Formats: sequence, C-alpha cells, structure tokens
Amino acid sequence: MEMEQTMTRDDGRAATLNRRHFLIAGGAAIGAAVAAGDPLTAWSARAATSGARRPNIVIVLADDLGYGELGSYGQSRISTPNLDRLAREGVRYTDFYAGGPVCAPSRCSMLTGMHTGHATVRNNPEPGSGDEPLRDDEVTFALLAQAVGYRTALFGKWGFSPDDPTHPSGPNAQGFDEFLGYLTHTHAHDYYPDSLWHNADRLQLPENQGGGTGTYAPDLFADRALQFIEDHREDPFLVVLSTNVPHFPQQVPDLGQYAGMPWGEGNLAHAAQITRMDADVGRLVAKLEDHGIAEDTVILFVSDNGPHEEGTPAHDPDFFDANGPLRGYKRNLYEGGIRVPAIIWAPGLVGAAAGSTAVEPWAMWDLLPTVAELTSAPVPPFVDGRSMLPSFDDTADDVQRAERPMYFWRLEPYTTGRAQAAEGGRVRHAAEALRQGRWKAVRFAPDRDRSVPDDAWSVELYDLASDVGETTNVAAQHPEVAASLVALMKRSWIEPPMPREPWRPDGLTIEAPELVRAGASVEVRVTFANHRSQDVSNLGLQLRVPDGWSASPPRRRPVLRPGRSTEVLFTVVAGPALGGAQQVVAVATYTFAGAVAETTLAATVRSTPAPPQATSYVSDLEWLSSTNAWGPVERDQSNGKNGAGDGPAISIAGLTYAKGLGVHAPSEVSVYLGGACTRFTSVVGVDDFSARQGTAGSVVFQLWGDGRKLYDSGLLTAAAGARNVDVGIADVDVLRMVVTDGGNGNQTDHASWADAKVHVA
Repeated sequence: MEMEQTMTRDDGRAATLNRRHFLIAGGAAIGAAVAAGDPLTAWSARAATSGARRPNIVIVLADDLGYGELGSYGQSRISTPNLDRLAREGVRYTDFYAGGPVCAPSRCSMLTGMHTGHATVRNNPEPGSGDEPLRDDEVTFALLAQAVGYRTALFGKWGFSPDDPTHPSGPNAQGFDEFLGYLTHTHAHDYYPDSLWHNADRLQLPENQGGGTGTYAPDLFADRALQFIEDHREDPFLVVLSTNVPHFPQQVPDLGQYAGMPWGEGNLAHAAQITRMDADVGRLVAKLEDHGIAEDTVILFVSDNGPHEEGTPAHDPDFFDANGPLRGYKRNLYEGGIRVPAIIWAPGLVGAAAGSTAVEPWAMWDLLPTVAELTSAPVPPFVDGRSMLPSFDDTADDVQRAERPMYFWRLEPYTTGRAQAAEGGRVRHAAEALRQGRWKAVRFAPDRDRSVPDDAWSVELYDLASDVGETTNVAAQHPEVAASLVALMKRSWIEPPMPREPWRPDGLTIEAPELVRAGASVEVRVTFANHRSQDVSNLGLQLRVPDGWSASPPRRRPVLRPGRSTEVLFTVVAGPALGGAQQVVAVATYTFAGAVAETTLAATVRSTPAPPQATSYVSDLEWLSSTNAWGPVERDQSNGKNGAGDGPAISIAGLTYAKGLGVHAPSEVSVYLGGACTRFTSVVGVDDFSARQGTAGSVVFQLWGDGRKLYDSGLLTAAAGARNVDVGIADVDVLRMVVTDGGNGNQTDHASWADAKVHVA
C-alpha cells in the first residue's frame, strides 16, 4: 500500500499498524540514518544559489544569569566588557524569554523548539530521581545542523541523561559530534570535578581528586570550544558553550579585579564568575577574528532562567540588582524568573542594525528555527518557534508578525526564600503563565495538581507596557483579557508525551513493532518526505530483513515534489526461529540535485518467547528485558551490591521467601505474556537486607500492562512492612514490573517482588 500526503496536514491515514502491535511495541523504534553522497546540502534556493559560506553558529548559554547582570542591561558592579561589546555591535533583546524558570525545561525548549506545554522535559527532576531524558525520536537543532553538513559540539552542562554516555538521550545521540562536560545536572554543581565525560570516555582529572582545585571546569570547556573552532575553521560549525556559570556554588579560581572589595565572600565570587565567563566570550571572538571567520559567524548569548540565590558562600542577588526592574527570581513565572539577557552578534548580517535594541518578544523555542534557517535545514512541523533572523539580519524581509501567545509552565520541587516571597509562598504550586503582546497572565493552582477546576486557580493579570515590574494585578479591571489568556493557556498544554508523527531531517522514517512472534506476519511503515526545495526523482523504497524473513517488494516513484511525502506499508513475515534482537532496515535511494544518494534507517525488533502455558513464577520465566540500579535483577534472592548472586534470601518484614525477584530501585523487568494470563500475585516491600543497613529506604512498586498502569503501591518503607498484590492481567501482552525510588536519593532501596507469579486460567 502506498500513499502521498502534504507535510502540513493531519490526514487521518486509513492505513495503520495493528493496534496490538503498537501496544507491544510501545511506539516506533527509530534507528540511525546513514547517507551516501551529499544529499542534504541544498535545502533552500538561498543556500543553493548565493555561493556564500553558510554561517558558523556559536551559542553561549549561561546558567542562572539574571536579566540585570550584564553592563548592557544596566549592571554597575559586575564588569562584562566583552558581552557589552557584542551588544554595541550586534542586537540586544529586551524581551527575550527562557523556556522556563529553571534549567531543564528551559534547555529542552532551546534544543527542541517547543514551549513547556509541548516539550518533552517540562520540569526539573524531583529529589532522588534522575534527569528526565529526551525522546529517542527527538529532533534537536544539533541534529538539523548535523544533517546538512555542520560539525557540531557541546561543551559543558548537558542534563538530559543518566551518567551513561551511550544513553539514547545523551549529547552524541542527540546530534553533537563532540561532547565534553557533565551529563547530569547534579554533576554540574561541581566546578572542580574529578572527572568529566568526553564523548563515550571518562576524562579523569587527577588534579581535582581528593578535593583538589587544579582544573576549573568552565575554563576547560572554553578551551575546548576554542580548539574545536581551530580544528573546524574551514567547515561550517555549530558550537554550544553550555557553561555552568554562575550557578551555585560560588566558586572561582581567583577573585580578579574584585579582590579586596568589601562585598562579602559569596558576592565577590559571584561577580568574579561572571567576569571570567565574559572573558571566555572575548577569547571566542578573538579566535574568530584571528582566523578571519568572524564575518561568517553568528554568536548568540543567552541565559537559561533568572538569577539564583543558592549555595555557599551565600550571595545576595539584590546586592547586584540581578533581576533589574523585574519582579521575581529563578523558579518564579514572574518576569524576573523567565525574562533573560540575550545578545546576537553577527558582523556579516547585522549591517545597519548594529547596536540596535529588539523589543519584540522572543523565546528559547525560537532558537531551533533560527538555527534551521541559518544552516538551510528543514524545520519540523511540530515546533512552536519561529526564526529570529529578521531581527538581526539587515537583508531579511521585515514582515509584520502577529502577537503570538507565549506559554510557560512550572512545577518545581525546591524553594528559596526570595522566590517564595515574590509569589506569596506558592513556589511549589503548579503554575503557568502566558504573554501575548502587552498582556501577561499568571495563574496558580492550590497545590501541585494541574487538573483542578479553573475556579480553583488564582489568576493574575499584568500590563507589561506600563508595569514591567508586575506590581499591579489588573485582572479585576480587565476580566475579559484574563479569561482570554487563560483559555490560551489551556489550549497551549498537551499532556505529555505530546503525540507527533515521526520526523527526521533526511525525510526517512520507519515504524515497526518492537516484538514479533516467530512465523507471524506484521506490517512495517516506511515514509519518505521531501523536505528539500527541489524535486527528488527516481525514488525507491525497500525493506531489508534478516535471513529467513520475507518482505513485500520494493516500490518506486519517479518524482516526489517538495513538501510531499510517500508512504509504503511493507508486509513482513518473521522467520520460524529468532535469536534476540533483529533489525529491519528501510532503504531510500533517489536522485537529488544531480547526485544519486541512499539513506538507510534501522528499527530493532525482538522475538517473543512462548507465552506461559501454566501458572508460573516470574523468576522462572524468560524476560524480555531487565534494568536495575545496582547490579542485575536477582532471581530467587534479594539484590545485594553490584555482583550477581551476592544477596541473601528474599525477606520482607521477617518472613523469608524461596521465590521472587530482588531489585534495587530504580528497576524494571518486562515479561511477555501474550494475553495468556489472568492474574498477577506477589508480596512486595523493602527487603530486610535494606532495612538492616538503615531506615532511609523507600520505594514505589508499579505494574504496567501494554502501557497502562495496573497497580501502584504508593510509598513503601521498611517500617510499612509487606504489601500483598493481586491484580487482573487478562489479555496483557507485555507486563512491566517497575520499582521507583521513593524520594530518598536511591539510598538502601533494596526491594523484592516475593513469590511473584502469573496465573493461567
């Protein structure tokens, strides 16, 4: 079956994969593309005909830098001469917004072009939990630049994966050719780490071990960014310098020009951090100028949220007037928490706009479409942003743009004194804000539940044109405006994960069930979209399958117009005997711009074991997968430390069990049932092995069947004893047994599924 569609409409396709296949798969398995030739170098007529070098892009992302902490934004105590120069020679933005009032959602918004009503990561991690990952099929601006031939790098703070460089949400997998820095948020709180990650390798810093301070990580990140520019000065490049300055703690190698000032230790260190970061920006500009590529480069400087007040030695953001004329701080949805300094320096583009001030509101989610336009890459249809190029390119058309709504969400686990005072003690409440033109609404839920009725929320309205400091709530004077903005808030929120069609910059996508039964027939959808500015001709689509499998024959199409796509549903018959993971590979061959190209994309599928034929202990079954915080999931004994088989017998509340699973949160075991079972029973709880080590252990047990939550134990501690579980699982294909940390930071979270059993009628 084959069909064509435009790229801008949801056509409610009649050809769909079997619903059960999707339940088994949990979504599409998207692999990595490999292109032959150079099919992605002429996306736009401008790029194809101008002959000009595509601009290099350098993004400098500060961490918790307030709106008023640069000289060009009114700062009088902290010296920032290099950034002030960029503002004089470039464009300074007065109304630029972070993606959110804390770092993780703001940075996700920057990378993916979506606001926090649509983005994957919408909150900072809860205490004791790891960083929330990006989706496997995420589209970042780095992937777009990489697809059109840019060399890409990120140096500094990442924050979207566990401390595992091979994770699919790691920076290399998300489009950066080179990474040096911290993978996790908590690691980035250490300015003198004893190790960092360089791509997949751990870079040891022995001079920092044992409390040493030999290498200041932000210096290392800036040095590596300079070297990357040196190495790739002949290529178009994208560099993100994601510094952790001036996030807490207030640490810096020396106080520089501030030594001896009577400001207090924390304030001195904070000022020195910012001035040191400013000097790194100066070094970047000098490197570009030394190699004669400054005219070919765009530098964007921005902060991820408003000013902080944390860490030791203590510093006072009000001493520096860090939020300028704005109300609020980091964690607040008032302007001081989300409006941030932003400067674009682009000597080859700004022309007469040099030294100008841009007053139109822009936001983090505009960076992806801006990078896409600069690099001549396609823009995914589901992004919320728009290109900033007209605001700093003197040759761009100055079109009138409607006043768009700009949405912000906040659900924050932590509080600080000034942020609490700014909101009247509501920092830990669910909150959202929306700006449109001169008007801005902020509303607060009575607690952390956003599903409460509208009349339970407290709504505030501010006229930013006359009250940028948000001192006067005018909701009572303009109820129709407040109601209109609240309605826009509600339309801006889509429950995560936001559904969206698979999309890749090269146009090739594949959707396949994750699990297949031996000898079964399944459907695999292959789609090719022409994101280019010219026709693709002689397009062929085929599916390569493992030996012993069969797939329907290739399809050909003579011409595919720009903005159109073609889709083929391949029928695949799995072989009679499978061994573990297999790959099916979509192949697109075509001619573009006179060159023949081939793009491939693999999806991984797994064979299913035979479903249970009789009532069975889960520990006796073959599992689809298992993950565990410490060592392996143990069969018929409790989880010990790191090695297999190093735990004692399963024991909960003094009772010993011969059968079961021993885990350490976070943990997950997936079992294939094939719809053959009716009930799941177990005794669950914190294992006595954990209780003997301390009282800190706390966990939550969950059962999931084909993506639906079937059971949740609530918080369990050793003192809570054992909990009996008896849950119906009729027609469930894949059962997931999940144990999450209860908020204690993964300490002594040894737990057990004692006597875990699936029952066959």
